[in-house]
Amino acid sequence: MAASDNSIADDDSRMAVCRLAATTLRNRFDLVWTELQAACAAENVPEHVHKLRIATRRALAAIDAFHDVLPAKRRNWFEKRLIRLRRAAGEARDLDVLTARLAQDDMARARSWLVAMLSRQRIQSRQPIHSQFEKLVEENWGDRLTRLLEDLHGRQRKRCFRSFARHRFKPMIMRFFENADRSLRDTDELHEVRIKGKKLRYALEIFAPAFPLVARMRCQKSLEHFQKALGECTDHASAADRFARWARSADAGPNRDLLAALCADENKRAHSARKTFSKWWNPARRRTLRRRFERTLRRHTA
Repeated sequence: MAASDNSIADDDSRMAVCRLAATTLRNRFDLVWTELQAACAAENVPEHVHKLRIATRRALAAIDAFHDVLPAKRRNWFEKRLIRLRRAAGEARDLDVLTARLAQDDMARARSWLVAMLSRQRIQSRQPIHSQFEKLVEENWGDRLTRLLEDLHGRQRKRCFRSFARHRFKPMIMRFFENADRSLRDTDELHEVRIKGKKLRYALEIFAPAFPLVARMRCQKSLEHFQKALGECTDHASAADRFARWARSADAGPNRDLLAALCADENKRAHSARKTFSKWWNPARRRTLRRRFERTLRRHTA
């Protein structure tokens, strides 16, 4: 895996924790701001919303990774705002994906009214993103970030990053596998473990200097496959839930039966994707990935 943060390199493992935390947070928070401005400036470009959601998740992962060295008050402020922003981008992104998929479907003409309705909702879904942007401008996001980074630079802790990585990354690995080792038959469980997998993958970018290249490439590849396989399940399950809610609403009218049929189809696809995922995510694969993480962490961060 090539780390997504240009500032993080293999020789950073001996850098002071606070210094590396400041650099990482600066890069990830600046990317959030860049993608937020892009999403507001070009509302009809779905990719900007997608990148914004990823940027907020990566920024939250950085806060979690460096939780122990961040001043609590400033950390909590950014965490709350990023969660709100991620939720706003998440709803918009879900509508973008569903609209695009239905528009390309073989039955697109028969569902043209639904695509039109989704398109209107897509436009409305951008408003919360604009609102969050305006609030962050009013609350002086840039100045607050500067003060956070100044606090970090002023802490000058001598603890090196490698020892910190061992202490901080191990609990993240354990939390992931506590969820991933379950049966994962319930949609909520699948969604929860997918989120844990994303957090672990984004944290792996941060803790990359503590891992040899070959080992982290293998871990990264497994986590990416894990996310992709689970994404099929959760995306179809989410669409089924949305269609079910619309079918029960007063606005469904004569399209109620079609919405019910779409719900059934999405549930069927979700079930098929879940079976494929369960076959791939077997006990042997889980044990292999877990041992890979634990062995690498034990050998190379001591």
